[in-house]
Amino acid sequence: MLPTADEPTVYAHLLREALSAIAETIEELPSAELDVHLADGVSSPAQLAAHVAGAIRAYVLGVGCGLDVERDRPEEFATADMPSEELANALRALADDIDSTMNKIDPVIFDELTVPEQSLFGAAPTREVSRRSAIVSAIRHIGEHLGHLHLSRDMLADRR
Repeated sequence: MLPTADEPTVYAHLLREALSAIAETIEELPSAELDVHLADGVSSPAQLAAHVAGAIRAYVLGVGCGLDVERDRPEEFATADMPSEELANALRALADDIDSTMNKIDPVIFDELTVPEQSLFGAAPTREVSRRSAIVSAIRHIGEHLGHLHLSRDMLADRR
């Protein structure tokens, strides 16, 4: 159930739910399937999880909350042989970091406009955004990738 608390608490809650769902899905997969690409140009389950962790850290903590974070987007896709436990723990640790930050932040910051560094913004050209829109965009983005991961899981199960 969504909390009826302040804006930062709602964001933290939504992000924790999605990050936990991704971690649980990664843990459900046999380790031999974490690096499987179902088609050319399709990210493996491990790549999806690592990309989500990098993108959410950048958008939520960096752009949205104004913390000094770094992002190496190409490294997010270099996940070969990364154990599921390591990926799941990174996602859960990120949820903890988001909770901790959101518990301390003044929501007035969300109205600020910022031009993120290109490395935080990802593959798209950087542009001015509000901190709030960066967080909302991250919530949408994580939902898309959770869907991708569930499709991958189901397709891999059909192959077994």
